[in-house]
Amino acid sequence: ASAGITYGLISAVLSFGKAPPPRRPYPMKRYDAAAARAYFDNRLGAVIARGVQVAALSTKFGLALLSDYIGGKLDENAEQRAMELSTLLTELGPSFIKIGQSLSIRTDLLSPAYVRGLKSLQDQVPPFPTAEAKQIIEDELGRPIDSVFSEFSAEPVAAASLGQVFRAKLREDGREVAVKVQRPNIMDQIALDMHLIREIAPVLKRTFNLNTDLVGTVDAWGLGFVDELDYISEARNAEEFTASIQNTPLAGVVYSPPVIEECTTGKVLTTEWVIGERLDKSSKDDVTILCSIAMNTYLTMMLETGTLHCDPHPGNLLRTMDGKLCILDWGMVTKLSPDLQVTLIEHMAHLTSADYAEVPRDLLLLGFIPENKADLIEDSGIVEHGQVAEVLLLLM
Repeated sequence: ASAGITYGLISAVLSFGKAPPPRRPYPMKRYDAAAARAYFDNRLGAVIARGVQVAALSTKFGLALLSDYIGGKLDENAEQRAMELSTLLTELGPSFIKIGQSLSIRTDLLSPAYVRGLKSLQDQVPPFPTAEAKQIIEDELGRPIDSVFSEFSAEPVAAASLGQVFRAKLREDGREVAVKVQRPNIMDQIALDMHLIREIAPVLKRTFNLNTDLVGTVDAWGLGFVDELDYISEARNAEEFTASIQNTPLAGVVYSPPVIEECTTGKVLTTEWVIGERLDKSSKDDVTILCSIAMNTYLTMMLETGTLHCDPHPGNLLRTMDGKLCILDWGMVTKLSPDLQVTLIEHMAHLTSADYAEVPRDLLLLGFIPENKADLIEDSGIVEHGQVAEVLLLLM
């Protein structure tokens, strides 16, 4: 007992004048690396345990990849390793699944084999028990699930990294709806994994001499993942998109599922059920037209409405039964300021008019070139089309 009292007194003296550690990793429910560090500094046991778990699960894959590198078989075994990586990320949990999904559309970074392997993460995420999902719904809506829905699917119709979707029918008016439920304790899971990855990022950068901002990349991932956990914000994004698109020539052609506001909270999102098929798996004659509509829609969001949907993987683009385009999952968006939109338009104009002398400056204003290298643009003297790529490689 005396030892406990002594420890308490010493701890009190050492912490005198310091702010108490946060009770949650993200007190404001927004990604906050500093708050997460303060939170997990007092929970080193959990951090070490998770680190050991990640290392143990990853060792076999890492050794196999090293063997391929030494034996010169990286390309030969790429398909197999890609599927093994997909399995590994699934075992590591939602945060790593989400990272894999983010990378699966980066054909500029990954080989085709790894892109194909990681795409399986978009459809093969393990679900959590339906009983837990129902309990979350009742806790969030504050009433028994049978009083809200007359029908509710026994199993989820889709499972994603951060939540899963059930098909249901509203008791009030019989409308069929999709009910997305957030995974239990997902905020704490993501916070721990992002903290762990962020702490190890500088070590990886030094060890492998990587010429990239790994910490900044982790922060960008964390910001996006945590924002996706706010289903009220997601509902607002979807409604804003549908409203803004009505003022464009795309009105009546593309939309997002209507939100059922009275059945939506921070952890439960209810929308009208949309009958359709994935655009990339449809065999209808109008798929090519809908692909063009999708491209025009994203250009409209980027250059006109200013709210850009940032999760355009194939599972989120549906061809409806009446031949319209429905865009799902509005948790991850980015806002483009009018100044940035003007710069994008000017950049496109410079490219189409072959005014290549302005391209480096455009990329600086768009944030693709670091400001501390801005002076190299003027000093380079490179304005010819054939040399633009060379100066950009130098600057980036």
